[in-house]
Amino acid sequence: MVVCKCRKATRVYCFVHQVPVCGVCICFPEHQLCVVKNYAEWVVNSEYDWPQHCSSCNSVLEGGTEETTRLGCLHVVHTKCLISHIQSFPTQTAPDGYVCPSCSAPIWPPSSIKDTGSRLHTELKEAIVQTGMEKNVFGNHYVTIAKADTQTPPAFASDPLKTLSNRDDREFNSANAAKDAALPSTLHSGMYSSAVGSETTIHVDPEIVEIEGSSPVSTQFSVQDSNFIRSPSPHGVHFVTNF
Repeated sequence: MVVCKCRKATRVYCFVHQVPVCGVCICFPEHQLCVVKNYAEWVVNSEYDWPQHCSSCNSVLEGGTEETTRLGCLHVVHTKCLISHIQSFPTQTAPDGYVCPSCSAPIWPPSSIKDTGSRLHTELKEAIVQTGMEKNVFGNHYVTIAKADTQTPPAFASDPLKTLSNRDDREFNSANAAKDAALPSTLHSGMYSSAVGSETTIHVDPEIVEIEGSSPVSTQFSVQDSNFIRSPSPHGVHFVTNF
């Protein structure tokens, strides 16, 4: 077992670039059409045939022209050829009966890469689903197929979120400062005010203001006090002695 450049342990080796590859790195564009086999095979014999040919139609594979899929046995095939190959089997074929056209290894599950969460597994599943016979191919093997959610999330139902740059942030703060300066003066005197086009009501606590002159409360107490007679307080304590 060797270690891929992404630090994952693997048994797979790229003969073209002479580097170990895992189930994720094997699907990168630079390895898409490479001759990839088991590392033990490379130790015995490092020679390989080039250019790479499709395992189904035997035509030369050219990068960027047609979509290709790498099987679990590490052979590469045109995706359209793989779909036609799977559809050519009878409907009563057992899951193990759907085999690679080159080496007769079962198409599913992948035999060389066991990581079910790898990119190779994902791309191979997507190609098999296009055949419409995925239930026959997968059989009793547990397979999860992600379904695309076309419904717009509530948070993005109106407008998409935008990332403000530093410049946009400064402009946004300047615009808010200008709006605050344009608010009516009643906001600063403790009155209730509603901004134009907004349903939010703002209340500002008034400052304590000293009122000159007599207030109605003090006048009221003055009138009430006039109805009573204030008795003078005694200047001292008187003692009475009986003789």
